[in-house]
Formats: sequence, C-alpha cells, structure tokens
Amino acid sequence: MYLHRSGTVLSRSLALFLFLSPTNGQITETITRSNIYGEPGNEETVLGRIDPGTKVMMVGKDPSGKFIRATLEFYIPLDALKEGRIARGIGETQKAGQATIRLVDPSFRGEKVHGIVETTNNADKDFDMSGLLLFRVVDGKGNIGNLEFMESVSSVGIIKPGNVLRSELVYRFSLPPNNLEMSFQSVMRGDKVFFSLGF
Repeated sequence: MYLHRSGTVLSRSLALFLFLSPTNGQITETITRSNIYGEPGNEETVLGRIDPGTKVMMVGKDPSGKFIRATLEFYIPLDALKEGRIARGIGETQKAGQATIRLVDPSFRGEKVHGIVETTNNADKDFDMSGLLLFRVVDGKGNIGNLEFMESVSSVGIIKPGNVLRSELVYRFSLPPNNLEMSFQSVMRGDKVFFSLGF
C-alpha cells in the first residue's frame, strides 16, 4: 500500500501495517487496486491507494450509491508525525504519575467549557489537587481556557491515598472554541495525559 498527500509518496519504509479497525461495520476485502478518496469521486482528494486483498471495514455509503465509506487501521512510526500524543475519550481512564484521571461528563455552553473529572490518588501519601496547576483545556487553535474559580466545584483539594475527588472545572474562552482537548500533568515535567472533549 502506498499513501500520498499533495503529490508526496510515503514509501513502504514507514512500515504501514493494515489491521482491522475497531469501528463497527462489515469487513470485506478489495479485489482491485483502488484510489482512496477524501470525498466521493473527487480526484483532487486522493489520499492514497490500496492494493487487492486489503481488508477494509465498510461503515456507510454515499448518497450516489457509487462509493462506500470505509476505515482502515494502520501503524506509523512516531517520528513521522508532527504530533504523536493520543487523546482518550469521555469515560476512559488514564494514569499520570501517582494519579488516575477519568473525564466523566464534559459540556459546552457558549464560551464556557464544563469538565467533570475524577482524580484518584494511587500513592501512599496525600495528593494535592489543583485544577489551575494540573489541568488545562485548549482548543484546536491553541487558545487556552481560563479556569473560573468561582464557578468551579472542588477545583482544589487534598486527596487521601486510595480516595477519589470529583471536580467540575469551568473554563472560559474569549471566543467560542471547538476541537477541545483537556490535559493533566501530575507533577512538573511528569507524565501528561490528554482527553478529547468531543466538541
């Protein structure tokens, strides 16, 4: 399989391995070599080409009925990417240092983002939780939300070993944001984890 964008060909040395996608759908196999389009039939949106025998998962059909929306799963070396971090979703947990973080129920109202998070202390000593120092919300353009202390609930606290602190952190943006991501870092220069807020 060769992939290209804007005329640049990525060679097989990137070692792209195709696997089954976790998305729900019907699995099938290509029988001819085919272009991959970003938009149905638009020659200017060719993203790459797949060879016969490639497994794909069909997840929909475009209105014309001539193109199938499909997914692939592949692996690419980290150093080939501009940004290699992985953002988890709502309800998932991640560990950073001695803390486990779970994004429970984020919401978006105007220029404010409400993020409900659960912080679990996995250490054998108290953990100082500070929403201002440990959490950050950034939009797709790199704008950082300002934590609203007066509207937030449990934005600071001491978490005893094995205990959980549930916090509602409210962030204000100067303009309505989109493509929001929350990060958590338990200590300076320590492990950092990311969550996609879904809007």
